[in-house]
Amino acid sequence: MSTTRLALVRHGRTDWNRRGLLQGSTDIPLDEIGRRQAREVARMLGTSPWDTVVTSPLSRAYDTGRIVAAHLGVGVAGTIPGLAERAYGDAEGLTRDDAGARWPDGRFPGLEPLAAVAARGLRALDEIVATHPHCRIVVVAHGALIRAVLGELSSSPAPRIVNGAVSELDRTDRWTVRSVNRVAVPELDARSVQVGSAAP
Repeated sequence: MSTTRLALVRHGRTDWNRRGLLQGSTDIPLDEIGRRQAREVARMLGTSPWDTVVTSPLSRAYDTGRIVAAHLGVGVAGTIPGLAERAYGDAEGLTRDDAGARWPDGRFPGLEPLAAVAARGLRALDEIVATHPHCRIVVVAHGALIRAVLGELSSSPAPRIVNGAVSELDRTDRWTVRSVNRVAVPELDARSVQVGSAAP
């Protein structure tokens, strides 16, 4: 059975990451360390062949993808709106502690529900696979979105996704998580999800 392989990459660091601020849908560019992290991801992925790169439309993801694509000798096929980071509403630009002090119940005005993030992330991955079947694709997105998607497709909650982290998925007639943060997922712990059905 033909397989499509996706490498989910979290973008490199930004100044807001450095300062511990919630970014969400705010478009913050990479800092110098973030660009260096993108080059490190590119070197790591360069040990295997890849066909193309797609990214979130936010510049920190797009620029990470552009750096990776240049090193791999492939193009950036485009940006997918569904890969954008979770929106944190009025909490964007605040630290988690400050946001928690203002809204102790965690219900920030304008906060995107986590289930909605996972659903649109999975739709975006389905769109990528439909457009690039049987290929090896680098997908550059964001920590909360990647973690939400992996949580839907894995048998246990995904760990924190750090800047420059790489996780791999296979798609046949099912989604299968192969690694999270470059740590292999044992077969007994992995959960394959039938395409076209809701995750249990």
